[in-house]
Amino acid sequence: MNLSIIRGTTNTLSLTIEDENGELYKLKDSEKIIFGVKSNAENSDYDICKIATEAVDSTYIINITPEDTAGYPFGRYYFDVGLQTADGNYYMVIPCSEFYIKKAVTSKEIVQ
Repeated sequence: MNLSIIRGTTNTLSLTIEDENGELYKLKDSEKIIFGVKSNAENSDYDICKIATEAVDSTYIINITPEDTAGYPFGRYYFDVGLQTADGNYYMVIPCSEFYIKKAVTSKEIVQ
């Protein structure tokens, strides 16, 4: 799964998670979903990191804001999504994949 976003725009990633029985997984207290983007998958620091702890109708929402990508060069990055459980386990929901920050020709107009 590859993702792309136009630099400086808004994007939403919607996730549903199923357990080993195919049932929708609901986060327990202190559990979280971590969305991370790095310019190099081996880096220790995230370029973008978003945390989801609550679902809306069994869907977890990761909101990427214009500020999240505004300062980054265009090009290829890497992302994944993990589930950190209350008992300290960590599961990959989406394995490491490519994430692209793309250019745009148009931009938001400033209303005066």
